[in-house]
Amino acid sequence: MLLITAPSKTQRSQLSNPVMASEHFTLPVFLERSKRLNSELAKLSLTELCQLMKMSETLGKSTHLRISHFVEEPTSTNCLPALFTFQGDAYSSLTPESYDQQQLLHAQAHLRILSGLYGILRPLDLMSPYRLEMATRLQTENSANLYQFWGDMITENINEDLAGLAEPVVVNLASTEYSKVIHAKRLEGRMLTITFKEKKGDDYRTVPIHSKRARGMMIHFMITEQLTAPGPLRDFNLGGYTYRDDLSSLSQKDEWIFTRG
Repeated sequence: MLLITAPSKTQRSQLSNPVMASEHFTLPVFLERSKRLNSELAKLSLTELCQLMKMSETLGKSTHLRISHFVEEPTSTNCLPALFTFQGDAYSSLTPESYDQQQLLHAQAHLRILSGLYGILRPLDLMSPYRLEMATRLQTENSANLYQFWGDMITENINEDLAGLAEPVVVNLASTEYSKVIHAKRLEGRMLTITFKEKKGDDYRTVPIHSKRARGMMIHFMITEQLTAPGPLRDFNLGGYTYRDDLSSLSQKDEWIFTRG
């Protein structure tokens, strides 16, 4: 199986200690296309950038700086691997510095991070910090937005990875903004969506901030337990969550629901 997740806006650019041997680091598979996107962003003025991304001037300045400092030739001395770069709510439960080499390589084989700038990232892909959400309406020569820019490329890349796995299942832990870049009808495997809900009165509801954190906890669970198939994910109980077969059977065919409270 492959777990897919969304990136985070909060990112870091350096660590105090080396993460692992550099021979295990990889380059983003669509790096050349990422360079094209960054070049398009570099053409925008600060005002245009703020309007495009609907952000304040202060945030625009820091984003503009990241664009100008984009590393076109990533190495272990000028970039960090993706799993060590992303922070924020969805990544608060991930502890990559504590994972041993076997766990990191397991993550490399079974986790994919969808990205507006990079398309798709493996955990050990070297990357530059950036800010570009998948829903951004960035126009390029042949596309009106990032969904058109990436087209079938991400789906095809996932299909290539699924072909080498015992169970061709994509476990969807990404937000709708990111997961819809994958064309489900062209996916050569099953798409299983995980939903986390909180008890509110007599009902269960999805609370975005809690869902983000729960997704991170499930990814941590997959990495530390080195899971290769979706079945054992039903044993996930971090954060007080429990798999609910009764609710899952009432939902969409390929959706598993976990609740707490």
